[in-house]
Amino acid sequence: MYIDNTWYGARYIFSKYCKVKDKTAFASIQHGHVIVNEKNLGKKKINASPWLVWNEKIAEKCLSNGFKNIIPVGSVFIYLEKIYKFKKKKNQGTLVFPLLSQPEVKNEINYLEIYKDLLKKFSAPYTISVSTRDIDLLKKKYKKYKKLKFVTWGSRGSRDYLKKLYINIKSHKNILCIYPGSAIIYSLYLNKKVYLTKKLYLETDDKNYIKQVKKNLELNIRDFQKYGLNTSNLNLSKNIELSKKILGVDQIRTPDQLKQLLGWNSITKTCIAKILSLIINFKEDLFHGLNYSSQRRQGKDIK
Repeated sequence: MYIDNTWYGARYIFSKYCKVKDKTAFASIQHGHVIVNEKNLGKKKINASPWLVWNEKIAEKCLSNGFKNIIPVGSVFIYLEKIYKFKKKKNQGTLVFPLLSQPEVKNEINYLEIYKDLLKKFSAPYTISVSTRDIDLLKKKYKKYKKLKFVTWGSRGSRDYLKKLYINIKSHKNILCIYPGSAIIYSLYLNKKVYLTKKLYLETDDKNYIKQVKKNLELNIRDFQKYGLNTSNLNLSKNIELSKKILGVDQIRTPDQLKQLLGWNSITKTCIAKILSLIINFKEDLFHGLNYSSQRRQGKDIK
């Protein structure tokens, strides 16, 4: 029922795992790394419906802050291995995760500077993850750089987003993260050589925006460190084990358990979820304008 349940294919992956039709769920699904606070969780939580989170640490933090019905089930990302048979590919080159443009904001990135730095430190070919709104222009602009290519996993609402991400991380030797997000944890889990740089490569004169990005960057790093992750040297064996803990490998549920938590085994909960979804959509459209909710669900650019 929540708009972001469909983002990155989260709900779809769970439906495939449960072998049911992808439909509105009576639950909220954590689809990526999140720092738990009132802003992130408080306004969207309906206590009667569970928030399905990655791990026990997140659940405990939510519960200690007064939230209810928080249940760890593991990251959607690790369920991919339960529903797909991924072919083994030769690991080569370097995959780069810069600060992505989002439907709500476009980030101007100096990709040429990234390319020059890659040449100094990492093996080619170089693959850079970008958003759907940027990819066509970037492919045309950097066409002459044969060692460089741009890829996108689709819009935020694409059901194959995480699947494409998984395949591409798996097929690369090195992973360079310019911003400390979920990709770091996914890459460690897949046993890749992972590197983090604090150089943002942003092309903007907006000092307040840069300040905010740097603040969020530090918050994410500190959150990873609270799990014991060594962010100064990511390629330690303990970090691989910690990534499994963060992603909640020990919290994976059976299809029947997950169906129950998502309300998919109850006609009553399914109906309530649909009604609440319509109410949420109506409120979003009333406040922001017609079709805003459907645009957000699909991950389209917000004008």
